[in-house]
Amino acid sequence: QMNRPQLQVTAATMARRTKVRRAMSLLELSVITVIIGLLGLMAATRYGSTTMADVGAQGFARRLALDFSQARQRAIAIGDNHLVRFTGGGGKATQYAVYRRQGASIAIVDDINLVPADVDVTTAGTTDAEFMFTGEALGSYTITVQAPDRTWTVTVPQVTGKAFVQ
Repeated sequence: QMNRPQLQVTAATMARRTKVRRAMSLLELSVITVIIGLLGLMAATRYGSTTMADVGAQGFARRLALDFSQARQRAIAIGDNHLVRFTGGGGKATQYAVYRRQGASIAIVDDINLVPADVDVTTAGTTDAEFMFTGEALGSYTITVQAPDRTWTVTVPQVTGKAFVQ
């Protein structure tokens, strides 16, 4: 059994140790860093390059649909036909841009967008997806965006001209 002065000394010593022990040691910090690194490595191997390519292709398909919508909205706002023009070869698109039709000539109104290297874009023979001042498309357009494991389709119906991704 401890007497009262011994108990006070022990309590004071424990309080002092607790005060001193507020920071992490270098060893503890190193262990935590190694654990976080292992978790990151496991995530990177689980979600490999094909998964990342699929996510990138989905983002590209959504960007393409937004650019179709932009061309449609510009045609309505300005009154001149606007179009999305694809360039490439062998039935595959390598880039596209939004253009404005003024009589017989066309002028680029936005940056040229490159197709990512791990994505195949098939336009089904369409080089120009054009929108009239009423918001309608000149035709129905179907663009296929293919990644290693997934495929997305950007569709523009002629009547509404509104693009959507499936």
